[in-house]
Amino acid sequence: MAKQFGREAWSFTKNIYHGTEQTVIGKVLLRTDDTYEQAKIRLIYDYIFFYIILLMAIMLLALISQNEVNMILVPFLTATLLMCLFLLKKRVPAAAVGLLTSFSTVIMPALSSFFNNQDLSPKYAIIWAMSILLCFITVNLRVALILCTLLCVYLSSVAYIKLNHIETYITPGYSDAFQYVSNPIIVGLYILFLLRALGQYYRNIISMEQQRTQEKQKQHLSLINQNLTKQFLLVKGFSRSGKSAFINGELELLEACFTEIEKQCGTAINYLNEEAQEP
Repeated sequence: MAKQFGREAWSFTKNIYHGTEQTVIGKVLLRTDDTYEQAKIRLIYDYIFFYIILLMAIMLLALISQNEVNMILVPFLTATLLMCLFLLKKRVPAAAVGLLTSFSTVIMPALSSFFNNQDLSPKYAIIWAMSILLCFITVNLRVALILCTLLCVYLSSVAYIKLNHIETYITPGYSDAFQYVSNPIIVGLYILFLLRALGQYYRNIISMEQQRTQEKQKQHLSLINQNLTKQFLLVKGFSRSGKSAFINGELELLEACFTEIEKQCGTAINYLNEEAQEP
């Protein structure tokens, strides 16, 4: 029973994923032939889609613990990510959408961390690292380093607060005991999220490069076939002319035909040799 339910749930999720993917980025992918740009668009989509699913689990834990800050931040972050999907659909450049996605998924968890007693557990560290890596892939290194600097400023502020025992607002519903229980669940989900989003990104690049290589090979073979067909048609024509010259006793024309036939055969052989030498 549980196994059947799991299959149906996974099938339902896959249908939503592929349907949403076609709606949001289907036409966008068709408008660019750049393999790297296509991979970035797919990465942003995967990142947002699966992060929204992950936020549902985080929202459930927030409701159970009555964590007021997370109950406010999770819907706000979800709305921001949905807006990023809308921007992708409207063909806003991947770099701009990637920057907004990265920035929001660094700042929002930082706010959650601060009001949850400056929590720096792995569940925050993983999403910060993923957000900065997303920025590096989809935008550039300079912006990723700026985002990293902002994060380091926040971590330094937390260190100062903790070392000087400065009292700050802590959201109702926060408790160390609940965090210890929920951390393994959230970290496990984040690791699955990491494997799916970034793992699929590199698989997409490899797959698209293979398709691109196959397309180039098909085009090259088509060109070789066209050239060989041309050479064989010329040989056929010269052979007919040579036959007529032989019947009419025109030896000079016959010799010229044989010379051209030899030349065209040599050209065809060169084409085949070049094809065999290519890696």
